[in-house]
Amino acid sequence: MKKFFREHPILFAVFILLASRLVGLGVVNIIKLFQPDIDIIKDLGWLIQILFASTSVALVYWSGDVRGNGLAKPVSKKEWLLWIPPLILPIYIFLSLGFHVSDPSKMIILIVSALCVAVNEEVIFRGALVKGFLRFGTMVTLFVPSILFGLIHLGNILVGGDVKFGVFQALWTTAAGIAYTALVLRNGSILPAIVFHFVLDLTEYFATGENGVHELGFSTERLSIFLALTILFAIYALYMYFKNTRRLISE
Repeated sequence: MKKFFREHPILFAVFILLASRLVGLGVVNIIKLFQPDIDIIKDLGWLIQILFASTSVALVYWSGDVRGNGLAKPVSKKEWLLWIPPLILPIYIFLSLGFHVSDPSKMIILIVSALCVAVNEEVIFRGALVKGFLRFGTMVTLFVPSILFGLIHLGNILVGGDVKFGVFQALWTTAAGIAYTALVLRNGSILPAIVFHFVLDLTEYFATGENGVHELGFSTERLSIFLALTILFAIYALYMYFKNTRRLISE
């Protein structure tokens, strides 16, 4: 089975997605049998994310293709510097929404949730899925996994999230997916993407006091500005990727 998944990374990405969901949701539903009053999303969302991430990473190591799935050092330490300009995104969130978490225990939960979301999503979408789509060419690899990444975030609406926020989230996660993929293809590692993803999500969680599924409404203006900034991030990342590709070809 390991060999099969190494040869079919797209199916491996689907397997990771389904297996991590089965483990995460299975465990919390067992807990709910004994604690029927508990809210799975609000009270156990952090545990779900831990189970998602740990299962995803465990399966990558089980496959025996850790490096092929992006869990390796970037080709150069300088590649980390490419992620500095996009920090305008978490800075905008902070300046726009502020900081609304004061309870230390809540902070820890949000930090753990943000880290696990970043690990889980990057392993699946910029690790296994990107590896699988490379056989179809660069443009397909840049856009198809990113569109899927955006669409899957529409699921937040189904579990009680604000509809307008959910639609905008699907759009900007698609743009962010393109940016992440471009820079991952350039530096050969998902580790910088995990770190940036973590910082971005943590800023959002601290600003809203919620871990991913937002019930609160946000102004269309703020959501539109963030979407525009994310599109600029995608353009920047694509430019850096193709610039590096042209340099390598000329050499």
